[in-house]
Amino acid sequence: MSGELLITSVRPWPSAVELPAVDVLCVAGRIDQIGVGLSAPPGTPVVDGGGGVLLPSFVDAHAQLDALRPGTTMARAHIPLGAMDEALAQREQLLGRVEVQLVAVSLTGAITGMDALDAALEAGADLVGGIDPARVDRDPVRHLDVVFGLADKHQCGIDIQLDDPGELGAFEIELICARTSALDLRGRVAITHAAALSTVDPDRQDELIDRLAESDVAVIATKPLPLRKLRWGGVRVGIGGCDLWDLAEAEGYTADPMIEMCADTATRGGAAVLGERDHGLVEGDRAEFVVLPGATVAEVIRDRREPTVVVHQGKVV
Repeated sequence: MSGELLITSVRPWPSAVELPAVDVLCVAGRIDQIGVGLSAPPGTPVVDGGGGVLLPSFVDAHAQLDALRPGTTMARAHIPLGAMDEALAQREQLLGRVEVQLVAVSLTGAITGMDALDAALEAGADLVGGIDPARVDRDPVRHLDVVFGLADKHQCGIDIQLDDPGELGAFEIELICARTSALDLRGRVAITHAAALSTVDPDRQDELIDRLAESDVAVIATKPLPLRKLRWGGVRVGIGGCDLWDLAEAEGYTADPMIEMCADTATRGGAAVLGERDHGLVEGDRAEFVVLPGATVAEVIRDRREPTVVVHQGKVV
């Protein structure tokens, strides 16, 4: 039966070396049981985890589809309009191994690219994207009119790349949050890069984090951002297009608890940004996880260990 698997001798999210190994039984693509000495129904594949670290699978929320890191089973990619056909074909090739969301973006601006964005969504893109509304289109209000209008027409999500720093970027974040709240699109909008968050003063940063949380606009970090403040402020945060350990080091998150926070952002956090809430390691969650050789979460992230087992939809891939 599809999605059936017993994986033995794994250590779920071990913060300490002493955590004992358990078995994980997956049924119909979900975690059915976690315990010691589990048995599987006849015909169920059995995989030895070798006492390795069990983590939810990685989520690359700003991916290059031809360069996904090992252990990634969910990804989101921003696709320029001229490359959409190729991306749709890549998504088909990855089917069964990686769940892919495609964001249609016009590099020359959403206003002039409106009709082409509409066509890309008709062709199979999952979300509509925008790029620096003030800098690219020089009309941020009209830019957001187009992007949010297409999201309404196609009943899809939104992911806007925002590299503008300082007060210009902060102004654009406020516009996006206000539009999200006004149109009741909470939970369906994300901002990638969000450079303003690391280039304004701390008080202004706190104001922006409060607005993001209130409107439930997610943030996708591709470079150093105040991850801890964002998470504590109630903002959904994922990581994309960068090395997890490099990002942790750049922010000074080198103590074990902080490394675990970054790992959580790259797994469960990213899944929440992409709209998946049950991406974890408890019974009932989707069977999306990896096994990495090592003793603790911090060790396998710090040493950039690659998975020995990757499970997607309850199957080893």
